[in-house]
Amino acid sequence: MTAPGPSPARTPPRARHDRRRRPFAKMVSKMSPAHISLNSAGDLVASLGSPQFPARLWAWLRETVDPQSHYSVATRYRRGAGSQAVDSVDVLFFAGGDDPGGTRHALDLYTQGDWRNDTLLPHIERVTDSQLVFSCNEDIDTATEYGRQFALGELGEDCTLLGSERDYVYAFSLFRRRGQPSYTLAELSLLRQLGDFVLPLLIQHARLARLAPRPDDGALLQRFEQRLAASGAALSQRERLVCRAVLQGRPVPQIAATLELKPSSVRTYLGRALAKLGVANRAGLFAWCVTEDDTPADGAR
Repeated sequence: MTAPGPSPARTPPRARHDRRRRPFAKMVSKMSPAHISLNSAGDLVASLGSPQFPARLWAWLRETVDPQSHYSVATRYRRGAGSQAVDSVDVLFFAGGDDPGGTRHALDLYTQGDWRNDTLLPHIERVTDSQLVFSCNEDIDTATEYGRQFALGELGEDCTLLGSERDYVYAFSLFRRRGQPSYTLAELSLLRQLGDFVLPLLIQHARLARLAPRPDDGALLQRFEQRLAASGAALSQRERLVCRAVLQGRPVPQIAATLELKPSSVRTYLGRALAKLGVANRAGLFAWCVTEDDTPADGAR
């Protein structure tokens, strides 16, 4: 989500308009299935659940349908049991752009509450079958920090594939830079065709990535405990456990289920912990763990 210029990396997954103003989003009808080479399909399937999948998927889509794509992001929205209302959002991955750190910061802003202003939300709440939503991303709402960063960036039009499974809606968005040529009807049609292939891959990747071992987790968690002890910050047991789970890459719903908490409670504990540690967001928590501590603990003097 970044490009040369002022803070383009800190742009949100898609532009934020007033939800009442929806002429910038239109539904694209279903078309016949697109042809997918066996080699391409095999490479994508082989990388499911691995760190290589996001980049491979984005590169394949750029080669197949959108060579002008600048950035892609996959998100997952949890709808409450027996309700279509969304109660939490997780970022599965992103690829492209020029500033990964800025992108993580923007996505933190999005997941911490700015998703509620997303013009895509009405589509997410209603979706049953897979569909494609196109957004011009004009008239950006700058009332939030998230929207202001998007306005400063270079992201332009985006196309978002939506699909649902049980209580979750999965979204995969492709962005072009602002000022690039608009998507053609042929490109929109092809993207819609590919959705029936991409969305099941996205769902399966999310499952496998959650189960895949993370060899760096142990070192990162050890570093977190060392920094916590050296800092003197007094985290409660739940605040500490939530921080550890975040560092392991676990989504909020999974943390909530493990700790037998509501997702809103998980976010509350995380917010308290971040405030005590003096960091602003999840990206700051990761940075805090790997930063050298200049203030030794009492016993180390």
